[in-house]
Amino acid sequence: MAGRKKQKRADEEEPEPEAEEPEPEPEDEEEEEDGPLSEDGQLREAARKKRRRAVARRKGYRALASKGGYDAAVPSADASRDVSANITTLNECIRACKWSPMVPNAVSYGSTMTEFRERTKLSVEPLPKGPAAVFRASSEVFARKIMNEAVQRTFDAGKTRVSANTMMSVLRPLQPVLRMSFLAPQGLVRHAQTTLIGGEDKKAPALGVMPMDEVQMKAEAAILPKQMELVKAVLAAEKDRKKKRSANKAKDDGPAAPAARAGKKRAAAAKA
Repeated sequence: MAGRKKQKRADEEEPEPEAEEPEPEPEDEEEEEDGPLSEDGQLREAARKKRRRAVARRKGYRALASKGGYDAAVPSADASRDVSANITTLNECIRACKWSPMVPNAVSYGSTMTEFRERTKLSVEPLPKGPAAVFRASSEVFARKIMNEAVQRTFDAGKTRVSANTMMSVLRPLQPVLRMSFLAPQGLVRHAQTTLIGGEDKKAPALGVMPMDEVQMKAEAAILPKQMELVKAVLAAEKDRKKKRSANKAKDDGPAAPAARAGKKRAAAAKA
């Protein structure tokens, strides 16, 4: 009886629960995320993408440098000569050897055609991978030595990026013994001197013009027709050489060679 009275008294004293107020419905966050970003959001997203690309690029460079011998775990007194693995590929080496100016109607190397003629002719010369590997062995050591010196001078100056001026200071002592030039492209210099920049009221050339530049520009303009004629002649000779090589190959193979090659292609396609 006493237990029932206590239970009844507790039921009478217990207040009735108040009706709960409905909670506000949360906003749909997915719709906000899927919707167009604000201008600040777009800027933040662009900055994040830029940082991610920079980090990935630095990691790739570090991995390539470590593979090539620039690693604290590799005992070496001079990483430019102790090449544990080549950094440049054979295809990159071949492209570098065959590089030539692609705009013959613009100035390339000043008022002389010596380097333009040599580079244009070398661009169509065949370069097998065997000789390219021999060239890479020496050229990579040279490139590593130059880059090491440029990076060391950059750090000594308290900077974090190798500038064109620093690279120029490293290459200047080698200018008398180098066969090709390494100065700023003359066509780019002339383009900057003849291009106006700035507002409507303050237009000026991107690069100043010295008194002797006008005389040199006239001399450079006189060789542009010669450059175009040289490129046409070199390309025509290369085209004829390829035709003769194809004709000689077909002659050596005989009349049954095209049919045999076609049969091999059909067999390879059937296997695929």
